[in-house]
Amino acid sequence: MSVADPTRRYLIAGAGGMLGGALQRVLTERGVPFTAPAEGDFDITDPAGIDRVVATFATDCLTTPERCVLVNAAAFTNVERAEDDALIAYRVNAHGARMLAIAARNAGLTFVHVSTDFVFDGAKDGAYVESDPVHPLSVYGASKLAGELAVTEADPDAIIARTAWVFGENGVNFPVKILELAASRPKLSVVIDEIGSPTYTHDLATAIVGLVEARARGLFHLAGSGACSRFELAAEVLRLAGLDTELEPVTSDAFPTKAARPANSVLDCSKAAALGVTMPEWHDSLARFMAGWRAQTR
Repeated sequence: MSVADPTRRYLIAGAGGMLGGALQRVLTERGVPFTAPAEGDFDITDPAGIDRVVATFATDCLTTPERCVLVNAAAFTNVERAEDDALIAYRVNAHGARMLAIAARNAGLTFVHVSTDFVFDGAKDGAYVESDPVHPLSVYGASKLAGELAVTEADPDAIIARTAWVFGENGVNFPVKILELAASRPKLSVVIDEIGSPTYTHDLATAIVGLVEARARGLFHLAGSGACSRFELAAEVLRLAGLDTELEPVTSDAFPTKAARPANSVLDCSKAAALGVTMPEWHDSLARFMAGWRAQTR
């Protein structure tokens, strides 16, 4: 993978989120300067606010704007709530993304937009490639697809990175939920008929920087290598945590939800790999995440 260029500068939208935090840690490790405004100071649904923040950032990059990057790690990710409030989902995931892309293009910045496996219906037998037909099953998925299309129209040179089953520090995610539930229950029921590519935010952030350094453009999949079911992921979380909580395999019918979810969320990342941007295997990623969790809970 390409080494991060310390002469670049990054502006992060959604800096307070799981991926936004991981981006800050990765860039700090590599000595790459960045600006990470709080959500209240960089609301991606506020056109005037976007213009102000991007203009200020671009001023610092005036001599070499092409070496400056705006990453949109902001998103409305409450899948269930989106079914009841499509307006806010589209406002953030589609219209906000479009405004950021336009602002980045006008300022001469490289733009990176993060999307999701939820643009697919999960019916494919095998891993999804970037050119596979999209068919979102939920409002959330549809709003993220609308964001992809809006970004592509506003800035054809933008990088769009689809990811899946994201977990990491300082956020709500599946491994953390399993750990929280296991702390109070002797037995957990976990679905076995949903498969995906677990993705550690640190690896996703590293790969995003890698695509920027590779001067990529267009649509890419960035997700953990390999695949597993929710049940298999939960079992590995408990094993690494040293917990003997019993797991009961069930089908997704046992947990009815408003929003339909793709049964297959496995993403093929060979397009990014061809540029030297590879994603670690999910067992390795989870082990690193859990090592940090154990250190924090001692």
